[in-house]
Amino acid sequence: MSEPQPRDPEDTRKHLDFIQAIVARMSAASSTAKAWLLPVVTAAYGYALTQNAESVALLGVGATLLFAYLDANYLRQEKRYRCLYRAVAEGDPDIQPFTLSTQALPARFTCDETGGWKDAPEWLERLLPGPSVWRSWSIAPVYLTLVLVGVGIVARVAGASP
Repeated sequence: MSEPQPRDPEDTRKHLDFIQAIVARMSAASSTAKAWLLPVVTAAYGYALTQNAESVALLGVGATLLFAYLDANYLRQEKRYRCLYRAVAEGDPDIQPFTLSTQALPARFTCDETGGWKDAPEWLERLLPGPSVWRSWSIAPVYLTLVLVGVGIVARVAGASP
C-alpha cells in the first residue's frame, strides 16, 4: 500500500471554507427559526389572553415545541460540521478531500458534544437530537421559557373560563 499523498494547503483551506459556509448557514437558519417563532407565539398567546381561548394558547405551545425541534436539529447538524471542520483542520488522512459528509468522520472524531441517547435504537438517534443539544444555551432557555409562559397562559385561561 502506498503512502497517502500530502494535501495541498490551498485545497485544505478551500475545503475548510466550504465547511465553514455550511456552519454559517446552519447558524443563520437557527436565528431565522427564532425570528419566525416570536411573532407566531406573541399572536397566539396574546389572542388566547384577550379572548380566553385555551386552544389558541395550546396552539402556541405546540408551535414552540415544533420550532424547538427544528432549531435543535439545526444545532445538531452545525455541531457535526464543526467536528468535520476540526478533522480537516487537523489533517486527518481518513477524510476525503472536499467531502462535506459528516458520515465520513472517523470514529476518533465522534462529536461528543452532539450528545446522543444511551442505549437508544439507531432510528431514535437519527430522529432526535441528544440531550446535550437540548440543554444548549441556544435551545433550552429560549424554548423552555416560551413553553412555560404558554402553559401559564393555558392555566390562567382555563381558570377564567366559566
